[in-house]
Amino acid sequence: MASSWSSNGETAVRHLTAKMETVRIPSESDNKAMSDDTPPQQQQQASPPKQPPYNPNQLPYDVVAEAGPPADPIVFPRPRMLRGRRGEVCCYNPRTQDHKMAKNVLFRDFSHEFEDGDARVARAYWPVPFKKPIQTIMGHVEICMVLTRSKGPDDNNIPNFDDSSSEENEEGEREDDIIFELTEEMVAVKVNYSQRMDELRNRHAEDPLKEIAAMQIIGDEHANVMGCIDVLFDGNALNVVMRYCGSGDLFQLLQDSVREDGQPGMAEPQARYWFRQVIAGVKHIHDVGICHRDLSPENVMIDGGGALIIDMGMAIRMPYTDSSNASSVTDRSRGSQRRMIRPQGACGKLPYMSPEVYRNKQPFDGEAVDVWTCGTILFCMVTGNRSYQRPHPSDPQFYWMTKGITQLLGDWNVQLSPEGVHLLQNMLRVDPRLRLSLEEIENHPWFSHEDEPQDADDMEFQL
Repeated sequence: MASSWSSNGETAVRHLTAKMETVRIPSESDNKAMSDDTPPQQQQQASPPKQPPYNPNQLPYDVVAEAGPPADPIVFPRPRMLRGRRGEVCCYNPRTQDHKMAKNVLFRDFSHEFEDGDARVARAYWPVPFKKPIQTIMGHVEICMVLTRSKGPDDNNIPNFDDSSSEENEEGEREDDIIFELTEEMVAVKVNYSQRMDELRNRHAEDPLKEIAAMQIIGDEHANVMGCIDVLFDGNALNVVMRYCGSGDLFQLLQDSVREDGQPGMAEPQARYWFRQVIAGVKHIHDVGICHRDLSPENVMIDGGGALIIDMGMAIRMPYTDSSNASSVTDRSRGSQRRMIRPQGACGKLPYMSPEVYRNKQPFDGEAVDVWTCGTILFCMVTGNRSYQRPHPSDPQFYWMTKGITQLLGDWNVQLSPEGVHLLQNMLRVDPRLRLSLEEIENHPWFSHEDEPQDADDMEFQL
């Protein structure tokens, strides 16, 4: 079904372009006059009142815009990492009850801390031999089997291997003196090569060090956000160990989704089930003061019936008014009110990027730009079509998504409830001031319906 999404998107653009013969599309020169997403004039007071008077006409965006002058993102702390090493270890398979030497195994290196360093290794990660690594900008992602410590140097019944198959570490101990046991647990290891990181430092929006710091701030407790299990530097690469999601990503799920009428896209209950989890994950990220900036269907992993947001490589820390000094900004944990952020350059994927980030001319609200991106994801889910090519009124699909979504859904025979249409319209407001906040989205009537349990693995089997 992968080709159906692509061909459908092209058909959609041709359909929209034909409709434009009777509707004037703004040109580049019209953009400034037509755009309704210019944030209000920023107030420059150094010390805003701690408890401003209640204003029934004040929107959530206004509170952020009036909190103080726009600021740059807060710098991430240095990520915490441990020394790691790759080597060959003896592995016992309880299912086949045999032993073998596993190569290129990643584990924590205790040799610089303890004389019996290898004996202290409790877990290790063995790349699955038949799984091809997934290439990334900084390296690759490898799927690994988790090995747990089974036997140590003083244990009996250690199998005898030919000396040619064993290696000695720096302390003169044979690594095959320690036995690991193969488990059914799987993890994903994101391998960031040091040389590649150095080459692209300050030249690319994606920063592995910031990504790790963001993941460590976010934590590994929320069901809908990917955290990190281990961060190990082996001298050649920075290895980030994460939960493995075996059902692919939301993009793949969308490509395989077909409604009851045979058209691409998700049925509304199915879309609501997955989108509720996306919103819950984004809410958690924002609650710890981080703006993702690169949300997309490709950055939502599916694991059975769960959805997890991944890839914090372009994330930034939103500035907050310092609780102890209203004239300065700090991070969420010590701040009182979120601030607007100075332009940071166009960032993210064009089909999901917000108009204000694309223009890169005025301050933006970190929450509002992620809400917009979530709106484009919901559009893709319910229509089965791609989003626009760029967030500009001269792009036909962008125009119809923001100015005529009801007519667009009708022309495509997409059956969406009035509550769903209202939610989509108000997440895709070009003016960020009029865009729904995350709290308003969570409390929207569209989410009042009970979810129907979904399992991506079962759905793929049925297809």
